[in-house]
Amino acid sequence: MNAIQLRRMVMDAAEHVPFYRRHWKHAGVDLTRVYSATHLEFLPVVTRNDLLSCAPEDRLDRRYLGQPLRGEQTCTPSGDAFDVPLDKRTQLRRRMRFWNALRDVGYVPGERLMLFSETPMATGAALLRWTHADAALSDDALYAKCVMARPAVLCGPLSVLTRLAARVVESREAVWLPRLLVSTAEHLTDAKRALLESTFRTKVADFYSTPELGLVAYSKPGVPGYQLLRDEFHIETLHSVGHRGGPERLLVTDLVPGAMPLIRFDTGDFAVPDLARSRALAPASILGFTAREPVRVDRRTRPAIALPGRDCAVTGLAGSSLSDAFAQGSI
Repeated sequence: MNAIQLRRMVMDAAEHVPFYRRHWKHAGVDLTRVYSATHLEFLPVVTRNDLLSCAPEDRLDRRYLGQPLRGEQTCTPSGDAFDVPLDKRTQLRRRMRFWNALRDVGYVPGERLMLFSETPMATGAALLRWTHADAALSDDALYAKCVMARPAVLCGPLSVLTRLAARVVESREAVWLPRLLVSTAEHLTDAKRALLESTFRTKVADFYSTPELGLVAYSKPGVPGYQLLRDEFHIETLHSVGHRGGPERLLVTDLVPGAMPLIRFDTGDFAVPDLARSRALAPASILGFTAREPVRVDRRTRPAIALPGRDCAVTGLAGSSLSDAFAQGSI
């Protein structure tokens, strides 16, 4: 954890973001001590409902209001809708996180890769030998595209990968088999992992992301636990249910400054901390997830929407599955 970055994020939010000033004051935080002695763990968590219940412009760092985001569009609220475009630096950060994680889990640049997503892939992806398949296609159509493209790597939402696995089992033809599977957007259970590994006869990597933050952690095939992106995020688990060592709420603080900072953001997901590696007041180590709900954004209607059982993502922060976020003009 970069303690200096973390401290600067908290102090800047207290000074420049109206939402945090009110949120912390309402929770009884002495704002005069925020600049000197208040530690992160004594600040209240922030939920999607907290962010959605305040005026959109109050979620912004005041230094960004009316100012271009590093050469991009101007941040201005529009009625009840609020759309803060990702600036180029943020886009690049998210693409590089995705790209580096792909390589770390076993993807070799130049291999054929098929990306399942709801949005078309950027034109330049063809130069990388990447192909795209719409996640809304039928099982037969998905299967046909894969047989034709014969990708070495499949990357996309878990539900699409399991649909494709079921279609492969039904087929009596000789089929290609990918070398690597990368599951995104949904909770990868042990049962579904076993299904995918037995069907495709390969190991599965899992990417954990949120609509607001992008890729936060990932697991490597055959390696227990999740690799956390500690240089960009401070990750905590908050004990709230069951016994110690059971599932805990996952909180994330983005360490890189932006127009809409997130400090102790409650992802809504539950993770199992690695107690053997975690220490008091130290960044969490994650063994796995026990509850992880998919979230997407309907880009045709623009407002953020949620799949059943989850709060809606905050408009103005990028939303969709991880593969969608990377596919949309990202290469």
